[in-house]
Amino acid sequence: MDTSKRFTKKSIVFLVVLAAVLIGLFWDGSPLGSFIVREAVKAKFSTVRSVTPAELVAWKADPDRPPPLLIDARPAEQFTMSHLDGAVRIDPAEPDLAVIANVPKETPIVVYDAAGAVGAAMALALTEAGYTRVSNLDGGIFRWANEGRKLVDDHGPATVVYPISWTWGRLLKGAYRP
Repeated sequence: MDTSKRFTKKSIVFLVVLAAVLIGLFWDGSPLGSFIVREAVKAKFSTVRSVTPAELVAWKADPDRPPPLLIDARPAEQFTMSHLDGAVRIDPAEPDLAVIANVPKETPIVVYDAAGAVGAAMALALTEAGYTRVSNLDGGIFRWANEGRKLVDDHGPATVVYPISWTWGRLLKGAYRP
């Protein structure tokens, strides 16, 4: 899966600079900063479907809908600290689809990362690889945590999210930063 066409170094730099400037201007767990980052992701990846945390919770609770496969598109150290219950990890830097090789192409999939951009890029790449029901978690695990939703690690419930950096961590409420 080649995400380099859609998620170049230039676009990463753009999003990081935009986020650094905007997040630095706002307060802890910044709802406005989070909103701006989410809108930038939606603009950059306008063809990628998204699902909010509330919609994902309702979806998972609906017995009439097949549950989605959750894919965490963050590096291993971030996944180890916390992730959504039941998620599998695919490294965004070196995506290996072996973990989903036997997953039918029509299986619903929800991809997430920290704030949304990498998850959206991976969702787009999965769609291009033939998966037909792929969505990105709007706002990523940062929004999920800020809304007080359940996090886990390999030992059970978790309470913190890997903040990436001080600047990106400003998108998280203080209670969710290590």
